[in-house]
Amino acid sequence: MSLQQFQMDVAAQVSSMPLAANVPVFIFRPRAAATAAQIQSTIDSALNALSARNGKAGLAATVLMPVLDTKEQELPGPYLHLRCTVRIQENVMVNMGQNGTLVPSEDFAIAVAQALHLWTPGGVAGVIRCASETVAPNLHFDPRVTYDVNVEAELTNPSMPRTCAPVITAAEGFITLASSTPDATIYYTLDGSTPYPASGELVTTARLYTTPLSTPASGSLLRAAAYSAGNRGSDIVWQQF
Repeated sequence: MSLQQFQMDVAAQVSSMPLAANVPVFIFRPRAAATAAQIQSTIDSALNALSARNGKAGLAATVLMPVLDTKEQELPGPYLHLRCTVRIQENVMVNMGQNGTLVPSEDFAIAVAQALHLWTPGGVAGVIRCASETVAPNLHFDPRVTYDVNVEAELTNPSMPRTCAPVITAAEGFITLASSTPDATIYYTLDGSTPYPASGELVTTARLYTTPLSTPASGSLLRAAAYSAGNRGSDIVWQQF
């Protein structure tokens, strides 16, 4: 899932509105410390009539960077919920002047909400819906008149499958570990640390399970997890001895 592509798709949808014929639509995605200032400078130019679209100025829209959250904390996945804001800013003196767009920021914000509600970008996210607080005034940019249009969507990319957790079986003085995921590798620890394979500079005390283990000493905590190519690691299983 590409958040950058999502921003580009939303910007294109907003730009296609009839009311946006004279309104520049920007994408806020700074990649370096100076980039954010450059983007803001470009927005300021449009609002202050230092630059114009079709000879008009005073109104601008910016698609902000999306936010992801997880509503269902107890479900694997995670199932990500996407929130995005389109910020509408207006320099009233310019916008309602001779060379302004003559489109009030409130009207433009409502049009953006209508253009995005129940619209599907396709392949990037699910159906976009207006958030409960759809159009909200933003007073941080006074004296500019600013409205935030808030939309949300569920991600369409399927979650990577999770490796099946190993099963701990104790019998005749030995402990066996087995995962039902084919070709899974199992790592275990006896010191209470997290069982995961070493990777790069990641240090671990976990051991690769290959043969049954002798029953650990009393008080030991056995923790184990399974891993397989193309899947996420399993849940951690444990047993106190």
